[in-house]
Amino acid sequence: MKKQGSKIYKVISVLPLIAVMITIFVLSHQDGTDSTKTSGFVTYILSFVFGKNVPEAIVRTFGHFTEFAALGFLTFNCIYAFKNKKCLLISVLCAWFYAWTDEIHQIFIPGRAFQLIDLAVDLCGIISGIAVIYAVILLFEKIRSKKHPHNNI
Repeated sequence: MKKQGSKIYKVISVLPLIAVMITIFVLSHQDGTDSTKTSGFVTYILSFVFGKNVPEAIVRTFGHFTEFAALGFLTFNCIYAFKNKKCLLISVLCAWFYAWTDEIHQIFIPGRAFQLIDLAVDLCGIISGIAVIYAVILLFEKIRSKKHPHNNI
């Protein structure tokens, strides 16, 4: 029974990761004009919600940060599901590799470019996403160990 639950957890951990990767790819595949329209729409909504003008540069930076925080979170979750003992390092490297391929991909899209600052923001998002899920897992493990103390003898 426990093994079946583990298989379900593995499948459930892979699917949202793939969905986020596809979302990042689709957003990066927009040409410069469409990308500006997307961020302009988000900027308009946020400006309306907050009642203040929100600069598009902040929206774009926050967009990079959040999409890669989600990628880091889900990458760690997926690698953790497969019980890899080095999931912190592997998660950072895999997600950041994806960030690099995302920036390289944009070289070939009209009106888009490879941006080192975007890579830095992506890395910050990745590390933040991983930190959140790592903290949540540690919290759950601590709670579980209090409910079911193991006999170390």
